[in-house]
Amino acid sequence: MKKLILAASAVAVALAATPALADDGLTATTGVDYSRGDYGTGVDTDILIVPLSLRYKTGDLRFTATLPWLRIDGSSAIVGDGGGGVVIDPNAPRTVRSGFGDVNLGAAWAIPEERLGFGLELSGRVKLPTAKASRGLGTGKADFAVGAELSKSIGPVTPFVSLGYRMPGDPAGIDLHNAWNASAGASMALGQTVLIASYDYRERTSDLSRDSEELFGAVSTPVSSRLNVTLYGSAGLTKGAPDFGVGSMIGLRF
Repeated sequence: MKKLILAASAVAVALAATPALADDGLTATTGVDYSRGDYGTGVDTDILIVPLSLRYKTGDLRFTATLPWLRIDGSSAIVGDGGGGVVIDPNAPRTVRSGFGDVNLGAAWAIPEERLGFGLELSGRVKLPTAKASRGLGTGKADFAVGAELSKSIGPVTPFVSLGYRMPGDPAGIDLHNAWNASAGASMALGQTVLIASYDYRERTSDLSRDSEELFGAVSTPVSSRLNVTLYGSAGLTKGAPDFGVGSMIGLRF
């Protein structure tokens, strides 16, 4: 089960490096994300996510709003948390649930590399509990997250490292705790096409789940001056991650 926030964050690196979509203004993004894994429950869970996102960039600031539609087919132990999920009961029965997930609002301040000698991005995000917790599409509580990313261009290659900290809400009957996440990887510009690869780590937020480690890869390319297409995939390295995930995103700049 691939976290929508993790996928969107990695794809944003590719979009920011794509000249066709790098200008200030409003960009609408949608796509499809599919993943499968058992997350230690012994039951494979399939998750399909259709994200509906708006991104507004002005100068060094970027604001985002995302509303995902989810379909979770698998263990009812998996509760949606804005795009992915958390394990609350490894022995829960299999169910199929679908509907809109939690709204995610984010803001980021990106300082260009020419000012500091390296790129720096500071970000914050809030997950609003708009999903139906009774259907297992959300926890019913707001979450908060902060993060920082450093990058440095070396010719067409830009290595990056990021560190984040997530503070989930405290829903009744679910014991969640704060957790770290981190990524390390690089993007490569091939003309207007951008390749990206990363290793991603997420500390577990529940004692019933496990830490997640994944390998992620994406290719992003403009098909016109306003339209960008991104394809990506992931492979899980631990039980806390999905076995695999694939997805695509289409971005239209207004």
